[in-house]
Amino acid sequence: MNIGSRELTSGRALRSKLLLFVLLLAFWIVLTASLALHELVMGAVCAAFVGTLTVALLGRALDPCITPAVLLRLPVFMVRLVWEIIKANIDVAKIIIDPRLPIDPRIVEYRTYLPGDLPRTVFSDSITLTPGTVTVELEGDVLNVHCLCPYHEEGLAGLEALVAWLFGVKGMSQGEEDG
Repeated sequence: MNIGSRELTSGRALRSKLLLFVLLLAFWIVLTASLALHELVMGAVCAAFVGTLTVALLGRALDPCITPAVLLRLPVFMVRLVWEIIKANIDVAKIIIDPRLPIDPRIVEYRTYLPGDLPRTVFSDSITLTPGTVTVELEGDVLNVHCLCPYHEEGLAGLEALVAWLFGVKGMSQGEEDG
């Protein structure tokens, strides 16, 4: 490693630690619901301590996928995910209320284009949070998803695109995926 790349790595590590500190302090402020000076000082001390302990135990401050851009998009992602969960709840309620109980449970294999562990984990957790679907297994880029109805499988691509948007991953159309 040359000196330039070391400085770059050191700069990224510092930004990562600073971002972790800011996140922890923001979390403190949310939990205390106070902007009193003594609360802010205590929050800063605790955020610095937890951040230092995290780096000492994990060897890094944050996953490289967590960037300020991801944090800015996170509230919009959460609102859209909650909307998807509400829609799925209504759909599953309709299925349960229907006397014919039109279900056809199955496990489908879904190959994702999302890179890295964190985006794939967020995608699989988002699937599980959405009623009617449960991620059974995530192995590499393949997810095994239990779907209550066949059309639930069709919604996986939309959820994947939402997670891709969150992490700034350029989407892949079905044609690019096949060819």
